[in-house]
Amino acid sequence: MKQKERQVLKGRFPYSRMTEFTKPLESSTRLKINNWLINLGWNMNENSSKCNCYTERARTTEENKKFKGNKPDYVLYSSDEFKPITIIEAKRQGESLDKALNQAKLKYAEPLGIKIIFITDGLFIQGYHLEDKDYLYYNSEEANDILRKDGLSEGKERFTEFSNLLFLKLISEIENQREERGETRRLEKMYCWDNFKDKKANELYEYINKVVLPRFDSEYNHTSSIFNKNLLINKPDNLKAIINKIESLGNLLDTNSDIKGDAFEYFLKNSISVGNDLGEYFTPRHIVKLMVELMDLKFNETVYDPCCGTGGFLIEAFKNIKNKCKATKENIEILENKTVFGREIATTSKIAKMNMIIMGDGHNNIEQKDSLEYPVKEKYDVVLTNFAFSQTTDYGGLYGFDTEDANPIFLKHIFDSLNKTGRCAVVVPEGILFDDKKEYVKIRKLLLEQSNIEAIIRLHSFVFKPYTGQPTSIVIFKKGESTKKVWFFDVEEDGFKKTGSKKGRRKIDKDDLILLRQIWKEKLVTNKSFFVEAKDIVENGYKLSMNNYLKKDNGIKTIKLKELVKDKKIIIGFTPNRDDDSFWFGGKNTWVKISDITEEMFISDSKEKITDLGIKPKKLLPSGTLLFSFKLSLGKVAITKKPLYTNEAIAGLIVEDEDIKKYLYYILPRLDYGTNRATKGETLNTDSVGDLEIPYDIKTIKKIVKELDKLEEERQEKVKSKEQLEAEQEKIIKAEIFG
Repeated sequence: MKQKERQVLKGRFPYSRMTEFTKPLESSTRLKINNWLINLGWNMNENSSKCNCYTERARTTEENKKFKGNKPDYVLYSSDEFKPITIIEAKRQGESLDKALNQAKLKYAEPLGIKIIFITDGLFIQGYHLEDKDYLYYNSEEANDILRKDGLSEGKERFTEFSNLLFLKLISEIENQREERGETRRLEKMYCWDNFKDKKANELYEYINKVVLPRFDSEYNHTSSIFNKNLLINKPDNLKAIINKIESLGNLLDTNSDIKGDAFEYFLKNSISVGNDLGEYFTPRHIVKLMVELMDLKFNETVYDPCCGTGGFLIEAFKNIKNKCKATKENIEILENKTVFGREIATTSKIAKMNMIIMGDGHNNIEQKDSLEYPVKEKYDVVLTNFAFSQTTDYGGLYGFDTEDANPIFLKHIFDSLNKTGRCAVVVPEGILFDDKKEYVKIRKLLLEQSNIEAIIRLHSFVFKPYTGQPTSIVIFKKGESTKKVWFFDVEEDGFKKTGSKKGRRKIDKDDLILLRQIWKEKLVTNKSFFVEAKDIVENGYKLSMNNYLKKDNGIKTIKLKELVKDKKIIIGFTPNRDDDSFWFGGKNTWVKISDITEEMFISDSKEKITDLGIKPKKLLPSGTLLFSFKLSLGKVAITKKPLYTNEAIAGLIVEDEDIKKYLYYILPRLDYGTNRATKGETLNTDSVGDLEIPYDIKTIKKIVKELDKLEEERQEKVKSKEQLEAEQEKIIKAEIFG
């Protein structure tokens, strides 16, 4: 074996260039999707008559013609009537999910009448419903009114009773699916929904109380009491009415078949008026999914929620990890018994257990207890939670804190429960991030010095409506190293209407979470995000609220850059395929890179040229265009002396007013980009260039430009003189040294 090969096998690389790895392609994403679909039970054998998942084609010739030669990545069909129900598009990491959605919609979904689309790059999955409808609907007032008439109090009593009845139907459907797959039933048919749903009111009441609930008690109450041994409903007619309402929904698992636990919790949340006493237990589903995705969970990791409520985080974590592993007997054993762990002080821990049973058992590790009373030391890999805010506790002393305020104690409990390299995503009240209380500063100092605070994600005040309008943020950190800098992201729109209506928040198009997912791995700087150095945070009293680092209003008038550009359109350049010589060899078209921009005001040439085959006519910048570099070397500028093209690191600004163009030429290199810096060098996100805030007062522009023009003339003379001197030096070196 050669020395170089031995070095590579040992992990040592003889050349630094070898450490530059290629990025995953779309094929890598497809491999992940295949694994997910197989684990979820989809039949991908396209030679089988039972196949319900087709790749790059539709199931029938007639359907395929509607694609007009285009090839979808995946088309999913219902198993009974083989109706097309979903399109899945795979993209490589970093590719725009928005563009993929539009492509899937126009080319595939609409021609087949499909309403649901999933887009994924292998890291993040974004689901869309083309008619902007939720997956599960129910008339919440009817169910709530029936339980009210039966004497059940608003809140936990109605909530618990209805969840028990809904669970009877869901678990019966799961048993039917298990039997269809050829697996052994865990619950005999005589105890399942179809065997009693059509009974008359009195018989139904007796049957559920004396036959069904005792069997559920023996099957699922082996660790604690999940189900009441008798119904709380007193009137048989009211029970029959509720059963009929649930039955009218049809097959609940078909409504959202790959997210069974989600459907259950969503239904509970929207079907029963729970009052303020249960509001704290419902973290919005889209926020739960976001936090779980950002944690990038791995199989064999342990996940802990010390305030699990109805189990939202644990359900999503369980599902997320299950989709990443093969469904072997050994893996299922680990998933069910050694993966998710939760505590909940309230009786809603029963609902969490129900949820976990629906997801695939795994409910044994959920306990009803006060987490703060029982500290945990270095036990778990990941914590995902949203603890109850502004509570009091008697157990601060167990954590080294002299306070009854539970907010910092919860954070210390979370920190202590993580193993030495554990990581966490937690929703916190905004006050704990900036308040000068001694105990608040103490916990922020601990997190900053003994963990790496990767991100603070600020949520707007409507995210938790209608339960609370309290300002919140998501804190994401990892133990094992101290913080060097913190990435802040501002969620101004979360994809739902900003309303406090009890009917809920309607889905809308504006959604900053899409951008957050797309830039999370690289943590780019955009008009929504920026970095703050740890030393600046220390000097600012360890404050971690985004508000503490937003630029203060100094009275200077500003305008967004795009407002000064023709048609508000900024033209971003491109790079032709480097592997295609026909785009490069013998090229005569000027193609400017950042390195071509010098100290001279005007530019008309480039080191590399592209051919007519490599150009994109819509990207041609006319003479007089202001060039502005917004990646890597931020703020380099020049004005074109002839039509030319640029690469994707340069923005072309067509500014019709000459004074404004000159003003931008002078001001762009001198802007304070302190909150516009990314991890690797300086950069702006492509979408954020137009949102740059430019100091601007139309009354003073002409005066400023006139004064700067005089100085620029002197500077250009010195640039020419400098270039002449450098040329003379080059001439001497060549003559005297290289002959």
